[in-house]
Amino acid sequence: MLLAGMLLPPATALALSAPSVVQQRKRALLSSVATLKRSPSGAARDAVLAAVADLEACSVTSAPPDGRWALIFSTQAELPDASRPRTSSPVQGLIDATYAAFFKVAPALAGAQQDGRSGASNEQALSLDTGVVENRVRIPLPFLPSILEIRVDGRVAEAGAAETEPLLDVTFTECSFALQRSGARSSGGALRIPLPSPVGTLRTTHCDDEVRVSRGGRGGVFVLKRLRAAAT
Repeated sequence: MLLAGMLLPPATALALSAPSVVQQRKRALLSSVATLKRSPSGAARDAVLAAVADLEACSVTSAPPDGRWALIFSTQAELPDASRPRTSSPVQGLIDATYAAFFKVAPALAGAQQDGRSGASNEQALSLDTGVVENRVRIPLPFLPSILEIRVDGRVAEAGAAETEPLLDVTFTECSFALQRSGARSSGGALRIPLPSPVGTLRTTHCDDEVRVSRGGRGGVFVLKRLRAAAT
């Protein structure tokens, strides 16, 4: 796990980035996520985080983060990302505290999917060309044939790179809530709430045509699978 944070000799770095090694570690990560969803436990969660670190050590960002993604795992780390700029804004501090509380008491609303028990789905659409990011969480409601859909929309822009890892600035601008019957498409009757432009960072530590791994400035770890366009 420590390899991701070490300065590796060129030969070692080259070996880690070999396609066969990357594919092997990517398959191991997806397998550990599947195991966690089948049998949630602290040990299974730790196995996912270890597999994330192994894949990050390969230092592969061969594809841009643009596209549609399905969140398959996320969790909140103990400490915030040290690369995140500090701010003295009391509003931002309140947002940070609220976000952390969400991870503790309502994982689905915060975008966290630490295991498969909630049944929630989380999708993200990101475009650096248009500067738009859209997050959609769909949560089946117990005892009702309905789904609560939560959308958080915002702006995204490249903020440079931390060594070889692309860094994005993300500013969320609006949150909306809508109730829909299971199997139905989203309706226009959503409750929309403007947000006080909370700003965050997202560091892409792995990205290819299939899998993306990102670390948020608030300490979040996110594993996403690329969603392919339906064949016509």
